Amino acid sequence: MQTRIVLVDDDDLYREVMAADLEDHGYAVVGFADGATLLAAVQAGIEAEAALIDWSLPQMSGLDVLRALRARGSVLPVAFLTGRSGAEHEGQALQAGAVEFIDKTCGIDMLVQKLGRIVGRTKS
Repeated sequence: MQTRIVLVDDDDLYREVMAADLEDHGYAVVGFADGATLLAAVQAGIEAEAALIDWSLPQMSGLDVLRALRARGSVLPVAFLTGRSGAEHEGQALQAGAVEFIDKTCGIDMLVQKLGRIVGRTKS
């Protein structure tokens, strides 16, 4: 059975390419263009083992999405997948309950390795 991941990024091409790369590594990916859509899906009962959320999203930031998830009682592991690397952003993310802060430039192999640790699986 594939591990289901939700991916939230407003860049359609990036989301499509990243989903395909993750699917090539054995993950099932459900993509969302914004946080509100993810929150609605969580409210409707979507099941996933982890969420990869971009920091910079329209209407509400990825950090706001994480805070909204936690306020609703969701314990879904959230990792930020972002181009906004830096100690300040990482500290805010981890303090709000994120489990990882991943730079988008790290490459698919590193992302898969970190994602495997998040969901408790070693991916080949």
